[in-house]
Amino acid sequence: MVKFMKKLIPVLIILVFSLTVLLLFGLIDKAREHSSDPTPDVSALLIEGTPGPSDTGGPSDIPAETATPSLSPTPSPTPTDTPSPTPTPTPTPEPTFCAVIAPKLSGESSELITVSVTEDCIEAKYPFSENEASLSKLKLSIGGDDIGSIEYQKEGFSPWVRYPVKITDSQGLDKEYSFRLIPKGNNLPVVSIYTDAPVKNRIDYVTGRIYISGDNTESYAGMNIEGAGLKIRGRGNASWDQTDKKSYRLKLDEKASVLGLDDNRDWVLVSNHFDKSLLRNVVAHTLAQQMDYLYYTPTHILVDYFMNGKYMGVYAICDKIEEAKSKVDIYNGTDPDEPGFMIEIGWDYSKTNVRDRDYFDTSLLIRLFVKEPDIPKANSPEMLYIKDFFKKTEQAVLAGEGYEEYIDVDNMVDWFIIAELTNNTEMAFYRSCYLYKPEGGKITMGPVWDFDMAFGNHEGDIPGYNGWATAEATYSYVNDTWTTYLVKDPKFMEKVKARWIEVREKLLDVANATIDSQYALVKDSADLNFELWDILDKKVGIGTVDCKVYDTYEKQVEYVRTFIINRAAYIDKRLGVNG
Repeated sequence: MVKFMKKLIPVLIILVFSLTVLLLFGLIDKAREHSSDPTPDVSALLIEGTPGPSDTGGPSDIPAETATPSLSPTPSPTPTDTPSPTPTPTPTPEPTFCAVIAPKLSGESSELITVSVTEDCIEAKYPFSENEASLSKLKLSIGGDDIGSIEYQKEGFSPWVRYPVKITDSQGLDKEYSFRLIPKGNNLPVVSIYTDAPVKNRIDYVTGRIYISGDNTESYAGMNIEGAGLKIRGRGNASWDQTDKKSYRLKLDEKASVLGLDDNRDWVLVSNHFDKSLLRNVVAHTLAQQMDYLYYTPTHILVDYFMNGKYMGVYAICDKIEEAKSKVDIYNGTDPDEPGFMIEIGWDYSKTNVRDRDYFDTSLLIRLFVKEPDIPKANSPEMLYIKDFFKKTEQAVLAGEGYEEYIDVDNMVDWFIIAELTNNTEMAFYRSCYLYKPEGGKITMGPVWDFDMAFGNHEGDIPGYNGWATAEATYSYVNDTWTTYLVKDPKFMEKVKARWIEVREKLLDVANATIDSQYALVKDSADLNFELWDILDKKVGIGTVDCKVYDTYEKQVEYVRTFIINRAAYIDKRLGVNG
């Protein structure tokens, strides 16, 4: 028995040792399975083309077909094996396009053209005086220290068209650019229209395309239109018939935002030829936008305007006055039994007009053209309703009481203040005077419009501007209107006085700030405008600003500023307010 036990002991020792070894390897395998940083499968990384442990970060040198994972089992480590840490792979950096872009233009007048490069566009700007026909002789070349090749080259360009340019750098990487020629802006947005035929009148539309760039300005950068289809015709009366610098009506093929304004199809280009300051409309409309009860006022934005490649001068582009939810909303659905309408007082020479269908007169007012609704025939029910509403309104105005039932008085007060501060005799129920009545509502004055002859620029103004422009001017048509009687009503004038005290300082501050900011933007373009239209020292239309005294653009601007200050002082005096 003892001998048997002696023989059994070595066997037991070997068995215990073997079990211990097996248990040890089992624990090691468990630890590997639960490790948060497992040893990577190198062959799989090579297949993906990522660096292995011995790589320096470049692509693998092993061809894809030789990078198949081995099917032989992985050898088990011996008890003396010690797992070695695997280095974290270094990501391969993404290659990036790197080139010095140096565009150059050669050809006629190229020394006058400036070239710039943005992130994805090479842009060449030519001066206003440049004949666009010469641009067809230009050649574009691109050089630089780090350019490998240029895939695209072209000789001869059309303005505004974007031409594709692919540039390859020295590493073989490509980048797409566009190249275009546009007019050189002078701090104002540029509007350029190309027509398919001449614009001959205010009736017939001509098709064309419009390009707008605000990129040379801070306020309108990125607000661009590139080749939108449109129709264009003339607009205005005196501004069309008596000047070569015409105004235009635009109708886009599709609604679009113009320089940040609400999407619309209908726009207006105003020439401002009678206004040598070029600022009267912009200043007046900005003032009107401060008034709570002038519910909609168009926005005028000064631009440099080109037509068929020719510089036409400084214009204002603005939204057109019309019935719309965002403009003059007369069809609001509140009370169809009390229908809405929209009226323009003045002349419409563009068509044959029929009394009591297109327009009507009242005992105080003449030539009230019905813009909305469409009147099918003379003395139709729609026209009879409108005429009756005006008759009742005028009876109340003449009586000096009860007019509040028919007129939005807060609105009338705001309209009166703007008309008087700007001294606009044109809008005094004579011409370019709009008013409307929403469904179920009252007569509302506005939107205000047409200030190129305001601010002391009308031969019908009162000498020294010492009178109410809408009730007492020397032109007979402003001596017997609604305001002629409203200014005699103490209740109405008390409202005017209280409102004037409330808004006076704000209006004067806004006027001064607008003149400063707009003058800074327009002054360079104004020089070009008056080179083209040599009128600074000449009488134009019915303007009365002394052109021999105010014979520079700067003097014309200062005339407007001084006029506003003096006009406000007169209103203070007339209302009994200490300014």
